Amino acid sequence: MDSFDVDGSSPQWFAVHTKSREETRAARFLDLKGITTFLPRLLVAHRHGSRRWQAAEPLFPGYLFARFLPEPGVFSAVCWTPGVKHVLWSNTGPAPVPDDVVMYLQARAGASGVIVRGPRFRPGMRVRVRAGPLEHLEGIIDRPVSGRQRVRVLLELLRTVVPVEVDIDDLEEI
Repeated sequence: MDSFDVDGSSPQWFAVHTKSREETRAARFLDLKGITTFLPRLLVAHRHGSRRWQAAEPLFPGYLFARFLPEPGVFSAVCWTPGVKHVLWSNTGPAPVPDDVVMYLQARAGASGVIVRGPRFRPGMRVRVRAGPLEHLEGIIDRPVSGRQRVRVLLELLRTVVPVEVDIDDLEEI
C-alpha cells in the first residue's frame, strides 16, 4: 500500500469511500484539513402518503471527491479523517479521477452543489399509468410537469379523449 505511481507534482482528484451516511461529515473534516472536497448531491423527490418533499442526497452514496497531492503524508491524513473509510485504489496505488469528470459534475451541480434532474416527461410522450384507479391505461402527455409533480395526460376512455392529471410517480414511458 506504499505504492504511489501517480503524478505527484500537482493535486489530483480522488474518490474517497466514506462510512455509511457520513459523506457530509467526512467532507467537513477534510475541508478543515485544507483538502478541497466535492460532494455532488441530487435533488430527490420523496412522498409519504399525501406529504411530499424534496431533499438533496449524495449522488454517489458513500463516496465523495477529494483533491490533494498523492504523497504518503497527505494520503495518510485523508485516510485518518473521521468519516473516511479509504481512498479508492487501483493495482498500482491510489486511483485518480480525471479532472474533466469532476468538472462536468461541478458544472451540473452549480454553486449550490445540487444537481436538479430535468423534466422526465415531455409533451407528446406516450406513457402508461402504472398505479391508481387508471392503472394500465395509456395516453399522451399534454402539459409539462407542474410544481406539484403532476402532468396532464390525454387518455382515451370510452372512445373519448379525456384530460386527466396524474402524479409523475405513477407513470412510465412506453
